[in-house]
Amino acid sequence: MSKEFKLSRSLYGHSKDIRSVACTSNNDIISGSRDRTAKFWKFIPLQNVYNEVMTYKTHENFVGSVLYLEPTTDFPDGLVVTGGYDKAIYVYRPGEPFPTFSLKGVHANTVCALSRGNSPNSFLSASWDHTAKYWDVSSTATKPTVTFSGHEASVWHVRQLGNNQVVTGSADKTIGVWTPQGQRVHVLKGHTDAVRCIEDFPELNRFYSVSNDATIRVWTYEGENLATYYGHNSFIYSIARCKALGDDSFVTSDEDRTVRIWKNGENVQIINLPALSVWCVTCLPNGDVVSGSSDGVVRIFTQDEGRVADEATLKRFEEESNAVKSQALKEIGGYKVSDLPGKEALFDPGRSAGQIKMIRENGGVMAYSWVEEGDTGHWEKIGDVMGGVENKEGEKKKYEGKEYDFVFSVDVEDGKPPLKLPFNKGDDPYVAAHAFLEKHFLPADYLEQVVDFILKNSNEQYVPKLTAEYQDPFTGSSRHTPSYGQNQGQTAALDPFTGANAYTTSKPSEAASNSLSSNSNSLNQGSRSSGFFPQTSYRSFDMGDPGVILNKLKEFNQKCGDGSQRVDDRQLEEMVKVANGLPSDPNAFDTLFKLLDWPDDIIFPVLDVVRLAVKHKKNNEVIVSMNNGIIVEKLKHYTNGCCKVTSNIIVSLRTLSNLCLHEPGELLVYNNRFELFENFTSLSELTKAGQVALATCLLNVTIMTGKQKDELGFSVLAQVLPDILSRLTDPEAQFRLYVAVGTLIKTAQLHGAAVKAKLNENSNFLSTMQSHSFSGQNELENKRMNCVKQLSALL
Repeated sequence: MSKEFKLSRSLYGHSKDIRSVACTSNNDIISGSRDRTAKFWKFIPLQNVYNEVMTYKTHENFVGSVLYLEPTTDFPDGLVVTGGYDKAIYVYRPGEPFPTFSLKGVHANTVCALSRGNSPNSFLSASWDHTAKYWDVSSTATKPTVTFSGHEASVWHVRQLGNNQVVTGSADKTIGVWTPQGQRVHVLKGHTDAVRCIEDFPELNRFYSVSNDATIRVWTYEGENLATYYGHNSFIYSIARCKALGDDSFVTSDEDRTVRIWKNGENVQIINLPALSVWCVTCLPNGDVVSGSSDGVVRIFTQDEGRVADEATLKRFEEESNAVKSQALKEIGGYKVSDLPGKEALFDPGRSAGQIKMIRENGGVMAYSWVEEGDTGHWEKIGDVMGGVENKEGEKKKYEGKEYDFVFSVDVEDGKPPLKLPFNKGDDPYVAAHAFLEKHFLPADYLEQVVDFILKNSNEQYVPKLTAEYQDPFTGSSRHTPSYGQNQGQTAALDPFTGANAYTTSKPSEAASNSLSSNSNSLNQGSRSSGFFPQTSYRSFDMGDPGVILNKLKEFNQKCGDGSQRVDDRQLEEMVKVANGLPSDPNAFDTLFKLLDWPDDIIFPVLDVVRLAVKHKKNNEVIVSMNNGIIVEKLKHYTNGCCKVTSNIIVSLRTLSNLCLHEPGELLVYNNRFELFENFTSLSELTKAGQVALATCLLNVTIMTGKQKDELGFSVLAQVLPDILSRLTDPEAQFRLYVAVGTLIKTAQLHGAAVKAKLNENSNFLSTMQSHSFSGQNELENKRMNCVKQLSALL
């Protein structure tokens, strides 16, 4: 490629993330956003500008996918198609703000992808309901003609190939290959995480897939995996063919904040963007590349000098991207991060047990150790590696009049500035650690932890032997990637809005009120010496009277239409017993799942049985395993902003919180955390009960993210938590989310600085904190104030 791509234009107009972009044969652009709108940007070639000529506002939730269908006899101006988190698809004539066709009730969950069919006026849709569909558009109606069903998790993308077969990419890590009539002929395995997007290369009889596993795979139409390309450091969200560059040229976008240009299997250019995520990318017929990102900006990049932005704009874009680029310039142990290998290096076996390898990953550096297993072995993640300085080569840092290779900042106590730990290469780490502990009057028990902290962050050659008993500096967590553990003996947080009164309009009993009073400080207990955070035990919703629930179930059981969903009273009585533990009737769970198909307006007592049941370990395991984990799909359905039944939202949020109490449910919630985040941000105008349930669920997911040392989770939560907190009005809910934010900072550890930076950039969050930093009118508001003060000290 003779020329590099440079910024051409930035299109401002959306207020939130751009989740999808599409183009027309005239180089126009359609964008879909989390601000619940799609926009049509008309290209004016003589002026090299894009005019926003239409905004489509029909969706009730995020617009997750957009598509343009080229003109036909029936539709001479073409069609704009949008799909959303409200499960709806709308088809517009480009110049009209209202849809020509409204397609509701066909998909049962978010419509996350749209693509063209091979026939005129046809398109395909992919959904979180585990299906894809083929649609035919006529002048009078639009209808699905084929449903592709068989995946065990969300279908993230769908594409019709040049040979008319249809391929689907799914969160179950597989690619389905289907006949046009909907019969699955192949299941392609190879990716180790969700398959996010697929692109067709018909001239080559190939298609390409991208995945959360940071790889690009090349497949023949017959299903053979020809090649795997590496280069990305994190989730790859989108791939688009770039015909102007050649038959085997394409672009990708990802979570590592880049757009990458590929030609003949080589990554020939990396474009850094000043955004958290680059959700989507497409290529225009004129060869330009379009991206949509989390900062709500559509950007166009070009090789054509006549369309390149002016110098001032290019300089401003470069300055905005410096925050991203600075990480690549950072040095750790004398090595430039940009010179370290990516995750592809982990495919090479280690030379000996205990060998340490540093890998560029998710914008930072991770340390891996080689673990031998007989004649084979694997690379095991040790943890984050963070340099103490960002100095130029050969430059030293001064501390108390002396020069050092490293001066680490160690955050030991809340509310106090970090302590400085100086160290020179070649020094004995035990001597340095002992001096640090002695100077700051810290316990001698910290010695081994401080030594390991120095070794990991300085990359010194003296490496202690790895053992299963190793604990990470200042956290106590294992060197192994944390596994899902049970939370034995935890103090459950009772909710002020649950209990025996859940199905009546009467006031809570005195006993319930006393229980709440004694438990309202539960987030403080167990951590009084160190403040409100970090929290390490999951919070649950325990109160509930199975007898009251049973009466409500019997009442609703009589309202089930023609009776096909009814069960007899004996079955109801056996089923409700799961609220207290493992039932004696093995059919009780089958009854429970049958009732989960009840209509939305009467299902909340069924969900409440699930809430109480999953608190028990064996029930948790059974409910999670039944029907391929369908319970989480039900809960996602009822925690979406489109859910109109308030009680379903509240009980579903409480159930998600209780699922975390045992390993099976914890794993299920963790694997669906990003889709849940999307749902949570779409919730609005919640009651006090709903706000407390939402805050508790987010606190639990924050604790879970810390246990997993989930780098991407830290980053997403740093955006989600403050955004949701700024919209809450209930003091208890606000308090719990402040605790979640503090826990996030404390458990992010070496990523804590990036988390703090993101929080400090959120003006709404800082303003909300400021308003809560004064004495309140009651004990609850004062508790919130004290939590805010501790959080302010952390920030």
